[in-house]
Amino acid sequence: MGRSPSIRSRVIGPLLVAALAVLLVACDLMVAPSPTPRPSRPSRTPEPLPSIVADPDDVPTPRPEPSGNGPDLVDAANGLADLDSYRVTVVSTGLVPATPAGGVVSMTSTLVQGASPAAEFTMLGVDGFEGGRLQAIVIGDEAWLKEGSGNWRKSPGGAADFDAAFTTLSPIDLTSGFEDLSAGLVAAGTARKNGIPTRHYHADGSNPAVSAAGLTTGAADTWLAVDGGYLVSFAVSGTWDVDGAPTPVTLRIEVSRVNDRSNTVRRPV
Repeated sequence: MGRSPSIRSRVIGPLLVAALAVLLVACDLMVAPSPTPRPSRPSRTPEPLPSIVADPDDVPTPRPEPSGNGPDLVDAANGLADLDSYRVTVVSTGLVPATPAGGVVSMTSTLVQGASPAAEFTMLGVDGFEGGRLQAIVIGDEAWLKEGSGNWRKSPGGAADFDAAFTTLSPIDLTSGFEDLSAGLVAAGTARKNGIPTRHYHADGSNPAVSAAGLTTGAADTWLAVDGGYLVSFAVSGTWDVDGAPTPVTLRIEVSRVNDRSNTVRRPV
């Protein structure tokens, strides 16, 4: 992806969509806007494709294998789609418009996947929402939204009406913006992170492969589950190339309560 020149337009743009919503498809909420809902990145164990003859010109180009010996950040983030359920927190500066300007934006979310998918999330400090606050609940085809201090309101069209609010801070989309760091990640031992046995990898801005990816100062760390290889934690702090401009950024993604039976989503009261 080469120094991630489009990270701001790709991450910020969907936030301004009037629908202000989230699309739940194929047990994975990490999706991009589309007239016809479809997963933007499939699970490692996708459903069988329909028995049709595809136009060769319509076959997507496979994503190149990452260079170097480090783990594939995008593949690790995509691994979250294969979990039964999990909780995720995201805290960031410099990547998403905040209120006040330059402030911290955050999201907490619980996702339940599988035969009865559901999700709830709360976003704080995000510019464009009343008081910088947005809450949403999606259960199957039904969805509810609460902005600022307002009341819960049900979406007349259900989950299909929703578009990109969750995507703005989804761990898969945010991690994808830093995928070129994979080439510079170096094994740093094992550790128990968020209660999960993980392998730790480190990337330092002094490493030519890391600076070439866009992180010219600072460092990045990621922790991947020993069993399954999915993303458990990702942290970046430093100067990152945003639309060709060196920008101070921070990002922290924490995945916890993986496949915990307490992960439930209820209708708003």
